[in-house]
Amino acid sequence: MPHIFVEYSANLEEHLDVGEVLQSVHGAAASHPSVPLAGLRTRAIKREDYLIANGDSANMFVAVIARLNGDRGQTPLIEVRDLLAEAVRGSLDKVTREQPIAISVEVQPIDAAMRVNENSIRDHYEELQ
Repeated sequence: MPHIFVEYSANLEEHLDVGEVLQSVHGAAASHPSVPLAGLRTRAIKREDYLIANGDSANMFVAVIARLNGDRGQTPLIEVRDLLAEAVRGSLDKVTREQPIAISVEVQPIDAAMRVNENSIRDHYEELQ
Protein backbone atom coordinates (compact mmCIF):
# COMPACT_ATOMS: atom_id res chain seq x y z
CA MET A 1 0.00 0.00 0.00
CA PRO A 2 2.57 2.55 -0.95
CA HIS A 3 1.25 6.10 -0.84
CA ILE A 4 3.30 8.71 -2.68
CA PHE A 5 2.65 12.43 -2.35
CA VAL A 6 4.28 14.83 -4.79
CA GLU A 7 3.89 18.21 -3.15
CA TYR A 8 4.93 21.19 -5.26
CA SER A 9 4.83 24.96 -5.48
CA ALA A 10 2.18 26.30 -7.85
CA ASN A 11 4.76 28.20 -9.92
CA LEU A 12 6.26 24.90 -11.07
CA GLU A 13 3.33 24.52 -13.49
CA GLU A 14 4.74 27.43 -15.51
CA HIS A 15 7.76 25.26 -16.37
CA LEU A 16 6.53 21.70 -16.87
CA ASP A 17 3.61 19.28 -16.86
CA VAL A 18 3.21 18.04 -13.29
CA GLY A 19 1.32 15.02 -14.62
CA GLU A 20 4.50 13.85 -16.31
CA VAL A 21 6.38 14.11 -13.00
CA LEU A 22 3.62 12.06 -11.38
CA GLN A 23 3.85 9.39 -14.10
CA SER A 24 7.62 9.22 -13.72
CA VAL A 25 7.49 8.88 -9.93
CA HIS A 26 4.67 6.32 -10.08
CA GLY A 27 6.53 4.26 -12.68
CA ALA A 28 9.74 4.37 -10.66
CA ALA A 29 7.99 3.09 -7.54
CA ALA A 30 6.18 0.38 -9.51
CA SER A 31 9.50 -0.85 -10.90
CA HIS A 32 10.64 -2.01 -7.46
CA PRO A 33 9.79 -5.68 -6.76
CA SER A 34 8.48 -4.93 -3.25
CA VAL A 35 5.91 -2.38 -4.49
CA PRO A 36 2.62 -3.97 -5.56
CA LEU A 37 1.09 -2.01 -8.45
CA ALA A 38 -2.44 -2.72 -7.22
CA GLY A 39 -1.72 -0.94 -3.96
CA LEU A 40 0.30 1.97 -5.33
CA ARG A 41 -1.30 5.41 -4.98
CA THR A 42 0.49 8.50 -6.28
CA ARG A 43 -0.97 11.97 -6.11
CA ALA A 44 0.07 15.57 -6.57
CA ILE A 45 -0.57 18.32 -4.04
CA LYS A 46 -0.24 21.85 -5.38
CA ARG A 47 0.66 24.51 -2.83
CA GLU A 48 -0.50 28.02 -3.58
CA ASP A 49 0.91 29.55 -0.40
CA TYR A 50 4.56 28.93 0.41
CA LEU A 51 7.85 30.61 1.22
CA ILE A 52 11.14 29.17 0.01
CA ALA A 53 14.59 30.32 1.13
CA ASN A 54 14.78 34.10 0.69
CA GLY A 55 11.10 34.36 -0.26
CA ASP A 56 11.77 35.19 -3.92
CA SER A 57 8.63 34.35 -5.90
CA ALA A 58 10.75 32.60 -8.56
CA ASN A 59 11.80 29.91 -6.08
CA MET A 60 10.08 26.54 -6.49
CA PHE A 61 9.95 23.28 -4.60
CA VAL A 62 9.04 19.64 -5.09
CA ALA A 63 8.81 17.34 -2.09
CA VAL A 64 8.19 13.65 -2.72
CA ILE A 65 7.01 11.76 0.34
CA ALA A 66 6.48 8.02 0.09
CA ARG A 67 4.81 6.07 2.87
CA LEU A 68 5.41 2.31 2.68
CA ASN A 69 4.92 -0.68 4.91
CA GLY A 70 7.97 -0.75 7.17
CA ASP A 71 7.90 -4.56 7.29
CA ARG A 72 9.83 -4.53 4.02
CA GLY A 73 12.98 -3.65 5.96
CA GLN A 74 15.34 -0.74 5.49
CA THR A 75 17.12 -1.90 2.33
CA PRO A 76 14.02 -1.99 0.07
CA LEU A 77 12.87 1.36 1.47
CA ILE A 78 16.23 2.92 0.59
CA GLU A 79 16.07 1.36 -2.87
CA VAL A 80 12.59 2.84 -3.42
CA ARG A 81 13.83 6.22 -2.14
CA ASP A 82 16.68 6.13 -4.64
CA LEU A 83 14.36 5.18 -7.52
CA LEU A 84 12.02 8.04 -6.65
CA ALA A 85 14.91 10.51 -6.36
CA GLU A 86 16.27 9.46 -9.75
CA ALA A 87 12.81 9.80 -11.33
CA VAL A 88 12.12 13.24 -9.91
CA ARG A 89 15.62 14.48 -10.80
CA GLY A 90 15.12 13.26 -14.36
CA SER A 91 11.72 14.94 -14.64
CA LEU A 92 13.03 18.22 -13.27
CA ASP A 93 16.45 18.24 -14.92
CA LYS A 94 15.78 21.14 -17.31
CA VAL A 95 13.95 23.18 -14.67
CA THR A 96 16.77 22.62 -12.17
CA ARG A 97 19.32 23.99 -14.61
CA GLU A 98 17.23 27.06 -15.44
CA GLN A 99 15.31 27.92 -12.26
CA PRO A 100 15.83 28.03 -8.47
CA ILE A 101 14.19 24.87 -7.14
CA ALA A 102 14.45 22.79 -3.97
CA ILE A 103 13.87 19.05 -4.34
CA SER A 104 13.45 16.55 -1.52
CA VAL A 105 12.57 12.86 -1.42
CA GLU A 106 11.64 11.07 1.78
CA VAL A 107 10.46 7.55 2.54
CA GLN A 108 8.46 7.04 5.71
CA PRO A 109 7.89 3.50 7.00
CA ILE A 110 4.34 2.68 8.08
CA ASP A 111 3.85 0.48 11.12
CA ALA A 112 1.55 -2.27 9.82
CA ALA A 113 -0.16 -2.56 13.22
CA MET A 114 -1.28 1.07 12.97
CA ARG A 115 -3.22 0.86 9.71
CA VAL A 116 -6.28 -0.68 8.15
CA ASN A 117 -5.91 -1.46 4.47
CA GLU A 118 -8.71 -2.57 2.15
CA ASN A 119 -8.39 -2.80 -1.61
CA SER A 120 -10.70 -4.32 -4.22
CA ILE A 121 -8.63 -3.14 -7.19
CA ARG A 122 -7.17 -6.60 -7.81
CA ASP A 123 -10.72 -7.96 -8.07
CA HIS A 124 -11.33 -5.78 -11.13
CA TYR A 125 -8.08 -6.18 -13.09
CA GLU A 126 -6.85 -9.63 -14.00
CA GLU A 127 -3.30 -8.38 -14.68
CA LEU A 128 -2.99 -7.19 -11.07
CA GLN A 129 -3.85 -10.49 -9.42
